[in-house]
This record gives sequence, C-alpha cells and structure tokens, in this order.
Amino acid sequence: MVEIRDPVAVRAVRDRLKLELEELDRLGESMAAIELNAAIEALNKRLGEETSASDIAKLKQRHFRN
Repeated sequence: MVEIRDPVAVRAVRDRLKLELEELDRLGESMAAIELNAAIEALNKRLGEETSASDIAKLKQRHFRN
C-alpha cells in the first residue's frame, strides 16, 4: 500500500466527509450516504485507524432502524 503523504490533511478530509454523511442522512439520501460511508471507511483503513464504536452505532441506527 502506498504511504499517505499528509495524514493530517487526509484526516481533515475524512472528518469533513463525516459531516457530509450526517447531512445526507438528514436529507434521506441513503444510497449516497452508503457510498460516502464506504469512502470514509477506506480512508480509515488507509490511515490505520479503526471505526469508533459510536460511529458503528450511528451507522446501525441509520440503516437498521424500524
């Protein structure tokens, strides 16, 4: 895997994408939110960071609520 040249900048982009994910959820754009979540997960993996338990809980709530 290619090393990330600027991990601080990549984390900043990832964090901004998380905010956009919340907005897509608010708008009810679930398919776009799923795709964006996949991009966020890819960045987490490249950064060597795990998805937090709270982020996993939010994801479950968004997509598996009754």
